[in-house]
Amino acid sequence: MRYRAEVEEIIKPLTLSNEQLGEIEALLLKSFNDGLRKDTNPVAPVKMFPTFVRDVPDGKEKYVAEGKYMALDLGGTNFRVLLLELNADQIHLDSEVYAVPESIMHGTGDQVCGLMKL
Repeated sequence: MRYRAEVEEIIKPLTLSNEQLGEIEALLLKSFNDGLRKDTNPVAPVKMFPTFVRDVPDGKEKYVAEGKYMALDLGGTNFRVLLLELNADQIHLDSEVYAVPESIMHGTGDQVCGLMKL
């Protein structure tokens, strides 16, 4: 507690007003929108890709390309691996979930890459 005034004085220049926060919010929103638009994506400071689900499957889907597809999802506590094989009339799906150890969560990038060798 005895250093509180000194700390507050040091961090005072880092404090943002509501007006400044509003300006940052507007700039971020513009950057996100520019990143989503086809014509501005190449020069946008934030690249955005519309990867949302557009519809739910109803069984009438046509497969554009047969083959094997892999999806990797490295979250905070789990590493998910999904292998999807598409054929003309069927789908085969294999998936695994690996727990990410605490030491790797807070470790180096090399440790994360080592996790992928599991």
